[in-house]
Amino acid sequence: MNLKININSRFGNFLFSILSGILLILIFPEFNLEFIAWIALVPLFISINKSKSFKESFLYGFISGLIFYAGILYWIVYTVHVFGNLPYYISIFALLLLSSYLALYIGFFAGFAKIAINPAIKNTKINKYFASLSFILVPSCWVFFEYLKSTLLTGFPWENLGFSQYLNIPFIQISNIVGVFGLSFIIVLINFVIFHFIFYKNIAKKQAAVEFLFSLSVVLLVVAYGYFNIYSVKKSLSGRKSYRVAAIQGNIGMFQKWKITKKRTTRIYLNLTKKAMLYKPYLVLWPETSLPYIISAYPAYWNRVMNFAEKNKIDLIFGAIGARFYNYKEHYYNRDYMFARTGQYSYYDKHHLVPFGEYIPLRHQLPFLAHILKGAGIGNFTPGEKFRILKGGKIKAGSMICYEAYFDSLVRHFSKDGANLYISITDDTWYGKTAAPYQDMSMTVFSAAENDRYVARAGNSGISGIISPTGSIIAETGIFKRTFLIGNIKLINHKTFFAVYGNIFAHIIIYIFIISIILYIYFKRRNTNKR
Repeated sequence: MNLKININSRFGNFLFSILSGILLILIFPEFNLEFIAWIALVPLFISINKSKSFKESFLYGFISGLIFYAGILYWIVYTVHVFGNLPYYISIFALLLLSSYLALYIGFFAGFAKIAINPAIKNTKINKYFASLSFILVPSCWVFFEYLKSTLLTGFPWENLGFSQYLNIPFIQISNIVGVFGLSFIIVLINFVIFHFIFYKNIAKKQAAVEFLFSLSVVLLVVAYGYFNIYSVKKSLSGRKSYRVAAIQGNIGMFQKWKITKKRTTRIYLNLTKKAMLYKPYLVLWPETSLPYIISAYPAYWNRVMNFAEKNKIDLIFGAIGARFYNYKEHYYNRDYMFARTGQYSYYDKHHLVPFGEYIPLRHQLPFLAHILKGAGIGNFTPGEKFRILKGGKIKAGSMICYEAYFDSLVRHFSKDGANLYISITDDTWYGKTAAPYQDMSMTVFSAAENDRYVARAGNSGISGIISPTGSIIAETGIFKRTFLIGNIKLINHKTFFAVYGNIFAHIIIYIFIISIILYIYFKRRNTNKR
């Protein structure tokens, strides 16, 4: 009896929201219990249903979000303390600050989900309308706030809900139509229907049947499409030529990287590449800023690396610092070059820079912020202006530098503009031996799955690897090892629905949610005015 009272109390609601936060942590690397994603939000829905107001539901959602984000982003403490050279208490504060900001989105989701579950409009027909569509409105609400989180204030799509399914290969195939936001929609849909079917006492049998059949149909269609797409991709690639790739993992420490001489850094990568040449690769990858200097300003090193590529008849892609003088100022870029076997070169400048990592936001508007963060190891890069394809021989590579791989609206432009291969270069040394490198790799999988492209990836400290067009990780290295990886890729030219049209599914879902909220406000006010 006492247990029943506790569960139905406000304290019980807090426990349910905490439980959802913990379950959400478990579905991402390194736990990788992705199957839990299909029930992870059920406890939160129970709390929302038992709450008495928008504010109370918001609180439960915020608690779930705070636990969730603090749990998967714990590595920020290490990064800020070690590389930002800041005390532990400030590092922990930074984690809690970011986690609190991100938790706001789940908080608002919970608040608006309360409206969908219990509209509380004194009009029976309108109430029934919202209640009957709640299984569509609630997942739409999640997508709306997840999309905001991924775009607002430069965006932070780190481990959006759909990313949790990176090991569920048949399921993620549909992302080449609906994107990761579409996967999030389906996951929340199933969570909500399970909650509605088992824990919501007021649901009519007809409504329960509609929701069950709809969700079952969605799952069956998605899985069927998944197996069909896997078969289609394998069939289309069966007679196609393979190209061997060598991903070089230098494993040079972050502090060491910027202190050792240009000669030594270049020698480390050339020596590792010489060993990889025994496997006769067509393409060689070095990681992000593997040559941490402005190579174009040093003809001796430029010629040495270029001559190596020509002599060994390889296309070599590597990260370096780019520089350009304009508007009376020197601008620096996080750049990757392709030195082709023909002696030609091309380059790409990173578009989406990491705030407080590669630049300080509002540096000119808030100069005191730049002063406070002086000496915290923050870069001063300028974002690139053009989507350049790296061209060499038969390869047309779309390059994703580190953080860019998670921004699908950016990544899709490469295949849309003619890239037949995706390259991911990164330096995850920042994260230390935490879950972050594995989380990074899990999100990069979707660059392959959404665009039907092989992804070849080189990381300074790992994870380096090869990802198939269906999102399967074919080969990968461990972290913090000086090594190289040999794998095979094939070049693909067709464009997926997602590559051409982007997040059109998410936009439609978002419009449905916004229109529903507008209608809710309209009917709520009209009923209030009638009293």
